[in-house]
Amino acid sequence: MSLYRVSSISLDHVEVFRQQSDPPTIPSSPSYGIDAPLGLIASSFTAPLYLYATLSGKFQVWEALLRDLVKEIDLHEPCLDCGCGRGMVLLILARLKKEIGTKTNQPISPAYGIDIFNSFDQTSNSPLSTCRNLASANLLDYVVLNTGSFLDLPFKDNSFTLVTSSLAIHNVSNTNEKQRAIRECARVTKPAGWLLIVDLKGNVSLYENTLKELQWNSIERTWAGMKMMFGVWPCEVLKAQKPLS
Repeated sequence: MSLYRVSSISLDHVEVFRQQSDPPTIPSSPSYGIDAPLGLIASSFTAPLYLYATLSGKFQVWEALLRDLVKEIDLHEPCLDCGCGRGMVLLILARLKKEIGTKTNQPISPAYGIDIFNSFDQTSNSPLSTCRNLASANLLDYVVLNTGSFLDLPFKDNSFTLVTSSLAIHNVSNTNEKQRAIRECARVTKPAGWLLIVDLKGNVSLYENTLKELQWNSIERTWAGMKMMFGVWPCEVLKAQKPLS
C-alpha cells in the first residue's frame, strides 16, 4: 500500500538511478561532503572541531543513537529521514534494515529519504550523490529517495515507525516554519513510533516545546557531546515517542 497522500509525487531517484542506460561511476565508499561550508569558514580558530564533527563525529553519534533506538522499534516497518542530504543517516538506517532482514528472512519496508537537495547546506548535495553513496554501500534495495520539503511532506498520516532528521530543520527561515516542520514530522510518525532529531543548540528547545503542545510523551533533550561541536556551535539530541491516541 502506498504511503503517499498525493497522486503526483516526485520520482523515486533510486529507481531513476537504476534505469540509467549509462550508469554513473560508483565510488569505492560513500562521501558526504561538508555541512554548511560557510559555517566552517566562520568557525575560525575552532575550525578543527567543526571539521571533526562534519567528517567523523556526527557519524559516531548517529550510529550509537540508532543502534540504541532500534531495540525499541520494528525495523521491518518504514522509516523516514527528513532532510537526508547525501544520505549519512539514511545509509545507517538502510544498513540496519539489511542486517535485520538478513537475520529474520522477512520482508523489509524501505527507509525513505526526502530533501530539497540544496548544495548551500551541504557540498555537492544532490539525488545523484545520494544514490551513488547508496550504490557504493550496496544499499539501493533498501531505500526510496524523493525530492520534497519537510514543510509539506507528501506522506500519509501515521506512516513511519521512526522519523529522523540531522542538522536540517534549523535551516528553515523562521520560528513558524520550524514548528511547521516538527508538526509535519509528528504527523507522519505512527502512534508509539519515535522521532529522533539532532540539531544545533538554540533550535531544539523549540522542537521540544512544539511536541509538548502536541501532547507527545517520553520526550528527552540531551547534549550530543564533543563529537558534534561544529566549532563553537554545540548540538542537541531530541528523542520523543508519539502517543497511542
